[in-house]
Parts: sequence; structure tokens; C-alpha cells
Amino acid sequence: MKIASAAFALLLIAGTAFADDAPTPDFTREGIQRVFVVDLYKPAEPKPFDWQSMFNLDWTSLGTRWHFRPMLAPLQGSFPTTTGLGVPTAFGLLGTEYAWTPRTWRDERALSAERRHVEKLIRKHAHIVVTQ
Repeated sequence: MKIASAAFALLLIAGTAFADDAPTPDFTREGIQRVFVVDLYKPAEPKPFDWQSMFNLDWTSLGTRWHFRPMLAPLQGSFPTTTGLGVPTAFGLLGTEYAWTPRTWRDERALSAERRHVEKLIRKHAHIVVTQ
């Protein structure tokens, strides 16, 4: 049994010794110049600035990694995909009117009057010229 174990160990050692397929180093003049002439260093590419990670807070404490992302969902019209979606409101879903105070009603009426006044001025000073 000792002879079989020794033969097996010798077979493993011999197999790994003859399995060396590494290329032999080239120490000729052309080989050395090829190593020193080619610039192997490639500078790292600059990464674009990530605005979303600017407000993220990441820290590790008590053996746990904590992530705090205080960014909110985009507001209506502030992001290209939100332009066609309406923001649901409780008043619209329930079919009730907005709560108005007397001051708000007065401000809305004054704003409407100002809009009518501006439209009249624009119509009066508008000149349409048609040429053929």
C-alpha cells in the first residue's frame, strides 16, 4: 500500500511539473523594445456626474448599512414622462368643490378682470397684414 501511495504522489507531482505551458520570456532586443515602447497604462475614463446620488446618504452603523434617499417623486410636468398624467386630488376624486375663502374668491375675480383687460389691449393693438 505504501508503494501505491508513493507512486500516486509521484504521478501527481510529475503531472503538474510537465503541465507548465507558460511561454518562455523573450529577452531579445526586439522583445525588450516591444515591452518598453508600448504604453500599457490606460487612464481611467471620467464618469458622468450622477445628480440622483448627490442627495443620498449612506452610512454603516451597528453592523447594518443604512441608505437614506430623501428625493421625492417628480412633480407634474417636471419630468418628460409626467406631462400627460394628471395628479389625483381628493377634491377631484370625491367630486367636491375646492374650499374658497372670500379673499381667494376676490383674488380670482381680480385676476380674471386683469386677463380680460390684457386681452382687450392685445386685440386693439394687433395688426394683421395679409400679402399675396
